[in-house]
Formats: sequence, C-alpha cells, structure tokens
Amino acid sequence: MRTTPHLPRRLAGAFALARGNPAWRRYFAARWVSVTGSTVAPIAAAYAVLGIGGGATGIGLVLVGGPIVFMAMSPVGGVVADRYPRRTVLACCQYASAAVQGTVAVLVLTGSASVPSLAALQLLQGAIAAFFGPAARGLLPQLVDKEALPDANGLAQISNNMVAIGGPPIAGVVIAFSGPGWVLAWDAASFLLSGLLFGGLAVPPVRPRPAARFRAEIAEGWRVLVGLRWVAAIALLSATSSGLWAASITVLGPVWAADRYDGAVTWGLFGSALGAGLAVGSITAVLVRPQRPGLVCCLVMLPEAALLGAMAAGLPFPLVAAAAVVCGAGGTLELVVYQSALGAWLPEEHISRVQSFIALIGTVLVPVAMVGAGPAAELLGTPVVLGGCAAVALLAAAAAYSVPDVRALRAAPRPVPVPVTSDRAAD
Repeated sequence: MRTTPHLPRRLAGAFALARGNPAWRRYFAARWVSVTGSTVAPIAAAYAVLGIGGGATGIGLVLVGGPIVFMAMSPVGGVVADRYPRRTVLACCQYASAAVQGTVAVLVLTGSASVPSLAALQLLQGAIAAFFGPAARGLLPQLVDKEALPDANGLAQISNNMVAIGGPPIAGVVIAFSGPGWVLAWDAASFLLSGLLFGGLAVPPVRPRPAARFRAEIAEGWRVLVGLRWVAAIALLSATSSGLWAASITVLGPVWAADRYDGAVTWGLFGSALGAGLAVGSITAVLVRPQRPGLVCCLVMLPEAALLGAMAAGLPFPLVAAAAVVCGAGGTLELVVYQSALGAWLPEEHISRVQSFIALIGTVLVPVAMVGAGPAAELLGTPVVLGGCAAVALLAAAAAYSVPDVRALRAAPRPVPVPVTSDRAAD
C-alpha cells in the first residue's frame, strides 16, 4: 500500500478533482442528492408498514421483493447501459423512481397504503435499480481519468457515510412528529432532483460499437466476467461477505444483542461503531493507493471474521465495538479499491454488463442467508452460527487469494486483453 510522504497533499489532490472536473462534480451531486433520500427511505417504509398493522411479516413482504427483481433484471440493465447513453439511462431511472416513490408517499399520507400495494411498488423500485446501478458505475470511468478513480470513489463514500450517520436520526425525528409519509415524499423529490442533474450532465463521447442481439450481449458480458478470473473470484468473495453479513448482522445481530447484553441500546451503539468505521475507511481510501487490490480485497475479510468471532464468543462489548470499527473501515476501503480496479481495467464497452453480473452475484446469497439464519440459530444456537460465519469468512478469503490472477493483480491502469470470442449478429 503506497501513500505520499505528505498525506495532506493527497487529500488536496482529491479535492482538486472536484474543483477541476465540472462533469464529475455534477455526477457527484446527482448521486449524493439521491443518497439523502434512499438512505432514510427503508426506515420510513418500515414504519409505514407498522402503521397499517403489517408487523414484522409485512415489513419482510414489502422489502424482500425488490432484491429478487433486481437480481432477475440486472443482466438486462447491464446491456441497456452498455448499449445506450448512460446519462440518459440514469435520468430516466431517477424520474421513474420519483414517480414510484411519489405514489408510495401519497398512499401513506392519505391513509390508503396496504401491504400488497407497497410490496408491488417496491418490486418496481427493484427493477429500476437493476438499470441504474450498471449505468452509474459504467459512467464514472467516462468522467474521470483512471488514475483519479480512487479519489472519485473515496470522496463519494465519505459523503455517503456522512449521510448514513446523520440521516437516520433526522428521519426518526420527522417520523415521530409527522409520520413516515413526509420522509418518503423527500425520497421522491430527491430522485426527481437527481434526474435533472443527470439529464444535464456533459459526457465525453464514446466510440460506437456494432449492434448485437440482446441475449448475445448478455452472454458476452458473462464471458468477460468469467474470463477475467480476478473479477470473478473477488465477486464471489464479495457475495460470500454479503451473505454472511445478512445472516449474522442483519438477522441475528438484534438477537445477539438481546441475549448477550441489553438489546436495543447495545445494538444502537454497535451501529454507531460500525458507522464510525465506515467514515474512517472512506477517508483512508482517499489518502492511500493500494498497489495490490486483490490482496486488499482478501485481507478485509479478516476484520469481518474477527467481528463475528468476537460476537460468537460473547466478548465484552467495548472489544466487539472496536472490532466493528475496524470491520466497517475495511469494508469501505475494499469497496473503493475494487470499484477503482474495475474502472481501471475493464474495457469501456463491457463495463456495465460486467458490473451488472457482479451486482447479481453479490446479491444472490442475501435472501438465502436471511431465510436460513433464523432456523439455523434455533437449531444450533446463535453463537454457533456466528462462529460458523466467521470460519466461512476466513475460508472464502483463502480461496479467493489462491487464484493466481487475484495475487498478481496490480492497480496500474493499463489495457487488459478481454477473452471474448462470441459472434455478434445484428438485430
């Protein structure tokens, strides 16, 4: 991992990106405005469901459909983002999300919402997200030099983490005094404003590519992914990490806090420690330049394993909180390093399709983990499941690092051959 002799100079260079690149500045603003709404929307949605008597089951029904549709539509979204102007795709996605979330807000504010109607609207949001993500991740390398991608990704994570720290408490106050409908209305407004910003973005032209059948383009994106073994290996590692996190933290975390400590208070402090780690990691990602991204992506599984092991062992909470800080910092650093490596190495004409498959792989284990964690804990006990998750994290890191291409990966942004041998036929 390489740093400059004077870290303030590195930070100054990152902010010079914002001063000297108006297109990236507009992109950053569009993403940030959207994040201010999407960060608090799940909280408002949960309280909206509780307000109509849906209970925990209703919350699950409303929230689970979106990720499933997202997985099904991600490959299609990747093709669309590689085939059409990504700025246009992003603007249309944000306008569509504004319409959907605006409908949700109206239903909640007028007392007309029901669990089936909210669940159906979340299905639409999942489909829209499948088009938005590949386009957003594919557009960034068009706006920023490859050498500046770590700065761009790091600054975005800093701002997102600030929203994650401050947004939920503000949303909680608004929900307590005015109800969840107004928070959902802000989410709709943030989508609309973000769409306007994306729509006016000046994007450098890219070279046209031959038209191909839709299914052929999907297959081509998959061949690029599996042909670049380091991309596939780290995508599988990230998928494992996401599944373990869903099972151990999202589902079993509150149970662990209630069994070992004092429940909600401890769980809130745990979230604060994790948030502090996210902030530290995003700042670190701006200040350092890891030269071995594959090694970094594997090493960050160690803090996750340590955190889960500490929870399983029932260690004193200050030690668990310290592990959460380190885990959050490592996770954010890995995200920036991996996304910067993808932006630097993947060919522009394939990047959105590959990113769509990475997103699909990264999500596929989450519903399984959420469904299986509870029964497994009832059968084996929460500490045993948490300890098992820690062991799987270590094994997954070792398996990924055993791939020669992961060990050999360097951060230098130079062209890489793409192993694609498909015949492309025009529509």
